[in-house]
Amino acid sequence: MIAHKIARKSGKNSFKALARYVAAAKEENEKLGDLWIENCSFASSKEDLDHAIVEIENTQAHNTRVKGDRSYHLVISFAEGEVPELDVLKDIEKAFAKELGFEEHERIIATHTNTDNFHMHVAVNRVHPTTYKVCTPYRDFETLERVRLEMEKKHDLTRTNAKGEALDKKNPKARDYEANTFEVSFSTYVKDYQSELLKIRENAKTWAELHEGIAAYSVELKKRGNGLVFKEMEGHRTEKASNVHRDFSKKALEDKFGPYQAPEKDLSQEQRKDRYERRPLYDRHRQSDLWEKFTDQLSKPKPKHSWRAFLREQSTLNRAAVEMIKGEEAMLSLMGLGSRRQPGLLEQHLGIKLKQNKVQKKVELER
Repeated sequence: MIAHKIARKSGKNSFKALARYVAAAKEENEKLGDLWIENCSFASSKEDLDHAIVEIENTQAHNTRVKGDRSYHLVISFAEGEVPELDVLKDIEKAFAKELGFEEHERIIATHTNTDNFHMHVAVNRVHPTTYKVCTPYRDFETLERVRLEMEKKHDLTRTNAKGEALDKKNPKARDYEANTFEVSFSTYVKDYQSELLKIRENAKTWAELHEGIAAYSVELKKRGNGLVFKEMEGHRTEKASNVHRDFSKKALEDKFGPYQAPEKDLSQEQRKDRYERRPLYDRHRQSDLWEKFTDQLSKPKPKHSWRAFLREQSTLNRAAVEMIKGEEAMLSLMGLGSRRQPGLLEQHLGIKLKQNKVQKKVELER
């Protein structure tokens, strides 16, 4: 599942236009599935859409101080082939609305079908129907990511990465690496590009074209035992090819391209789009001052060699490190990895602070 806010074009502030778009399913091949309405006094179903629009626009008219958009457009997409039941969809929508601060707000929800990914549009009136105050979710991108992980677990939906692509954690070493370091494993890096790699496979006509295509992500296919592995170029890390997708198994590839052929030449680095490198599980942490500090200290004597260990050290002095630990541990817990680390780093941090406070009080009493 993936959830993201749709930014609206400047000047396009009509809730009526948004509601009509949600209800029309105008994109190519799309069809409207279910449509329901929340928190409107005179509307609850597709037949009441016009009444809902009038009621919501009337609510918005009570707040004349807001200069920008008074609506919020959320799209929730599901993994390919996954179509949850209506009661599950309603529970998911309400969970997002509650955590974003829109639980009591008027909303129009519609599902769109006949696309590669079944998805749900939520048109929200940001103006509260009784207080007429405007709700602006704080750091909504973090809320959306947290709630979608919770809903995937609660309703046993296909687990996805931040791009909505299905995850398949078959590598226990990679799982343990991520739990123990808070860093993305090579296994996850390759699987995050599964759809791109499959497109390259589909378009390639020879082994040479396949090798050249996947080199854009700084990986190569190598023989390992009776099968194939994805190996990082300029590195030693590997991931079993069939773990990324069954279409990368040795048999599947040889059925299409013939007997395995190794790359015939060194592949250019000029067209590289990405490469595996150390990065935190929560990608936004890469932009933080703490991540920069972590990478800088790696070249110094006695460095903390993992992001997890570094955050643990910083947590006694830096509140931002504590917040990052909370996020990392919550995500690992949702992924089913939290129980492998007892006690958690946050608990350890709190224990350290409690011990320090006791020592400080004892010193003060002795004085």
